[in-house]
Amino acid sequence: MIPDTPFDLLMECGGCGIENLFPGFIPGTHLICKQCRENMLAQDFSQTHQGHTCASCGMILLVKAETDLIAGESECQCGGTDFVELGLEGFVVRMAEAQKNESDDDDPNFDWCRSAPGSSLEGDYNEIFDDDPGFQ
Repeated sequence: MIPDTPFDLLMECGGCGIENLFPGFIPGTHLICKQCRENMLAQDFSQTHQGHTCASCGMILLVKAETDLIAGESECQCGGTDFVELGLEGFVVRMAEAQKNESDDDDPNFDWCRSAPGSSLEGDYNEIFDDDPGFQ
């Protein structure tokens, strides 16, 4: 189940093993590892990871299957020790669908390197610096 509102997500990278914290995560946002820059949804998390939700703060934890996460003993960032198992396979499918739907809205003709064709600067770009009173 993916919450409708932004939620905190702690995800252990399948490639390098670093824990990535995504505060205020919104489904549809790309999940890129902060260490190795791998797409974290490209892997089959239902086979390699386990998912839990903290009953206290609602943080979703996606950790490797070999990580010992014991309800009542392991502690969340908020200090809570009660965890609810997350249906990981359905969660990952919904996350991938949200990411695909988000990327479908992108305009393929949009160029991030150039400003919109209708926008015009006042004068020449070099004139902006030439008219600087600090260089007289």
